[in-house]
Amino acid sequence: MGYHRKFWAVARVARGLTSALIWALVGVALLALYPRIERAMDSASASVPQVEGLVTHVRDGDTIEVGATAIRFRTLDCAERGTVAGDRATDRMRRLAHGAHVICDLDGRQSYDREIGSCRLPDGRDLGALMLESGTCARFR
Repeated sequence: MGYHRKFWAVARVARGLTSALIWALVGVALLALYPRIERAMDSASASVPQVEGLVTHVRDGDTIEVGATAIRFRTLDCAERGTVAGDRATDRMRRLAHGAHVICDLDGRQSYDREIGSCRLPDGRDLGALMLESGTCARFR
């Protein structure tokens, strides 16, 4: 076998060993990270945090307070209070929710002092969907 053929044969073997070594290191890294990955997957699949209770305050068309928890509806984009459209949205939300018992699913994010989520009445009607259907708010993008 000529020198060049021997060189290329050795190079092919070295390339294969390098690939195998890289994959082995990736496997070891994944095994080392497995407990963290497993915990992250468990927390992601855990039940959605909920707040349940009476609506104690309606801040505006897309934010209510349930007890001491302020909740911003993730699906709504309402005009601000102090504008005609914003005051209309606030009044509509008050008529729907103030003093009502609600069940709110939170998604774990926050905006300022508010939790982000969606709320429904005991009969299953979603407050965000009701606001959209009435045309007082737009869908948040």
